[in-house]
Amino acid sequence: MRLITLFSVFMLCSPTFAHFPQNTTFKVFQFPDSHVPQMDGDDADWSMVPDEYFYDSSHHRGMIFEYSIDSTGTKNRVLVPDTLAVPDPTDFDIRRTAVGWNKTSNRLYFITEVYDDVWRFKKDVVDSLDTYHSRMTGAFVHGSDIWEIVIDADHGGEKVVNFADWQEAPEVEFRHRSAYAQNYHLYMPPLNGYYWHWLWGKAMWTKEERYSAMGWQGDVEHLSSGTVTYETYLTPFDDLHPEGPHLSRKHRLTEGAVIGLSWAYLDADESDKVFDDFWMHSHHPKMYCSAEYLSDFELMPIEEGLFEGP
Repeated sequence: MRLITLFSVFMLCSPTFAHFPQNTTFKVFQFPDSHVPQMDGDDADWSMVPDEYFYDSSHHRGMIFEYSIDSTGTKNRVLVPDTLAVPDPTDFDIRRTAVGWNKTSNRLYFITEVYDDVWRFKKDVVDSLDTYHSRMTGAFVHGSDIWEIVIDADHGGEKVVNFADWQEAPEVEFRHRSAYAQNYHLYMPPLNGYYWHWLWGKAMWTKEERYSAMGWQGDVEHLSSGTVTYETYLTPFDDLHPEGPHLSRKHRLTEGAVIGLSWAYLDADESDKVFDDFWMHSHHPKMYCSAEYLSDFELMPIEEGLFEGP
């Protein structure tokens, strides 16, 4: 089993100039006002969405590592370059995932249905996730099952993190972290039954219902196997200020626009401190830290003939 820690494995972000997978544009389904989904974990609201808007395990890839033991007995891990793994459906199966949008609400809507052989969603000290240390280093984030979503609504390709040496200039890093491309870690299911939203930055006010919400269903227990259906909506920002919405600038979603967007699943089976696998829609490990490594998604028009009824 591969045990991965994000900060010890991923290389520093060095931007390139292409989105991933390259030369591919995916679709964002447009919900009319009369059919905006409720965040209750019931997939019935998504029943009218055509199959081509859904993405399963075949669209996701994970990293492959080699291990060695040095003379001190320390286990070392090396990323195998240019090689990606395919999800094992008996371990972690992304049954289907889709994203939608609505012009009036100006929100992005997400749904995913995932099977996991070990769901891990309990910790002794959940409040530590909102401490200064956790917000800066990502401490305490790992060791739970997480759906990580990164949004670059203006398609600017900006960084998510690493704007400054956070130990020397934390105020600079905190101001810009997730400001121009937002990275959300959504606990799936919620930790200890209630903690679900961890934005990689200091703008904790984004947990308010006017900016984000979630719902889920699944007959699963901590450390059990089973299938979970999870919904969320998130509000896109061109400039997300940690001090509040009055200093922030929302992005206005428009039909036909192409946005940067991707997600990954952190699968934690063996430990409550690290995760085992990182399954990426964009197929690029750096999608978590820079929008240059996200996928291209087009905001589609309303599908003709789907909403003729009440």
